[in-house]
Amino acid sequence: MIWGDAAPRARRAGLSLVIAATAALLLTGCVSTAVEAGGEARPTEKAAVTAPAPSPSMPPAPAVISTQLISGVGPRAEDGVPLDVPPGTRSVLIHLSCDPAERFTAELGDSMMLGQAPLSGPCDDARTLAWPWEARSTGVLTLWMAPEAEWEASVTYSSEPFPQDPVLVSECETYSNVYSQVTNADAGFGFYAAFDADEWNRRVDAAASLVDTLASSSTSVLAPYFRSMHTVLAERSPIPGGMTEVQEFWQVANPISEICATNHSEVYVLAEFGG
Repeated sequence: MIWGDAAPRARRAGLSLVIAATAALLLTGCVSTAVEAGGEARPTEKAAVTAPAPSPSMPPAPAVISTQLISGVGPRAEDGVPLDVPPGTRSVLIHLSCDPAERFTAELGDSMMLGQAPLSGPCDDARTLAWPWEARSTGVLTLWMAPEAEWEASVTYSSEPFPQDPVLVSECETYSNVYSQVTNADAGFGFYAAFDADEWNRRVDAAASLVDTLASSSTSVLAPYFRSMHTVLAERSPIPGGMTEVQEFWQVANPISEICATNHSEVYVLAEFGG
């Protein structure tokens, strides 16, 4: 297998998830788009990566309580943008447009505390972001984007609940075990020198077996991505400890993480090493 250019071999105990761009369809299920991995994609014939789905347009939300239009220039990561969330709100939809249409990341309240996810991607005016709203939610929108970006956000407050897909919740939870096995294998062999190459290979084999089982049982949009991930892990990085340093891994891992984030069932790492 011919692998793409590896990222610098900086050793690390755990990897932060790349939050990628996706869109949610309120009341009609979750559809997402994949973010391109950094650098030129060079998938091999054996490990063909499933093409990402197109970004959907958002239909008008039913049960609209009220709307709000906000705008600004550059990131709002320190104080955030206050939202006027009315009583009875159960979901918040935000249609974001930017000029220039570069990348953004948006977070509603404290995602980690709420068990939700920040959402990110190209600010191309072709997606609507959606979050559940609950008693613990905070009406502050945090935005990260280019300093010169002029942005406008059309916010819709709906009395309909966010349509979280329980199948995706379960599959993203299982995939988090796969992702954890791979990142722990790389960290344990490389940065911490906790075991040898044979153990690294055993751990990656275990991850490949788990995602193969997941691909066989999946009934969601993630099924083809799981199959592609199995191919990537089975083919293996030629460098022990470098599974997470090849483009082909991220070409598949990023779309999975993005689809899970859109459903607010974010992929996470159970770190075995580090503190």
